[in-house]
Amino acid sequence: MLGVLYESEEWSSYKLLEEIQDSGIEACLINLEEDQALGMISHCDLLVSRIFASAQFRAHQKSLARMPEIIRQAECEGIPMINPPQAHFYETSKALSTAFLRQKGIAVPDVYGVFFPDEIDPGSLSYPCIIKPDCGGRTTYTSIINEAEALSQAMAEIPAIRMIAEEYIRPVYGYITRVEVIGGECRLILKRSVTPDGLSAYHLGSAYSHYTDCPEKLRQTAVRAMVFLDIEFGSLDIIETEEDFYIIDVNAVSNASEDNIGMFDFDLMKETAAYIAKRYREMER
Repeated sequence: MLGVLYESEEWSSYKLLEEIQDSGIEACLINLEEDQALGMISHCDLLVSRIFASAQFRAHQKSLARMPEIIRQAECEGIPMINPPQAHFYETSKALSTAFLRQKGIAVPDVYGVFFPDEIDPGSLSYPCIIKPDCGGRTTYTSIINEAEALSQAMAEIPAIRMIAEEYIRPVYGYITRVEVIGGECRLILKRSVTPDGLSAYHLGSAYSHYTDCPEKLRQTAVRAMVFLDIEFGSLDIIETEEDFYIIDVNAVSNASEDNIGMFDFDLMKETAAYIAKRYREMER
């Protein structure tokens, strides 16, 4: 039995389950918001995590809180996970993943601090900077801050969660590069436009286009970063400048909506499921 850990009613999680089952593998969804989740783990031969860092913004803190216990139980019972357990902690801490990539020689933004909203000294940061939750996603509570006064105003609207302040790297070409990596290969590379507020996201109305002439060095660096982070499938957001390119975000859980299949001419969940099925059969042998 293959167990897919999830916390929200995302189309993508059900699509992934369907594709895994269609490959002939018995699989089930395990909702970490439910109390019986821990008991279901023991019946699985392999676990796949679909626990997003953004879970806390859907009032699904229980799933995030349970993941360390799930990981300990899986390790004690010899149940492998893909992505491996450490990938979850990189998914849920931007500070951790950024620091680790910097240590490995990968270009990332400077981190000015990790703090709770009532702790930050606006005078301690360099501007412009970008603030965002250390554990989060989908641009929730994410802002580009140009001056200390604006930071104080932004902090007044943010709940008591850990935030990270980073160097703001301007996307001079008007897009952010999204790379989907599966099994050590760049399977989908897109340009995602920047909106007037300087952010970039599907739900904000960003436009997408295929990045067919993406530099080979960027491709290789994306794969290297995922290897360093033990992420077998996931995504990266990268900003290119005239001098270099910078990894600004890493996701160990990729998401997609049904309309993305036609938009990108690529079925991310189907391809991810094919890789998971391949790894499952390798483990069976």
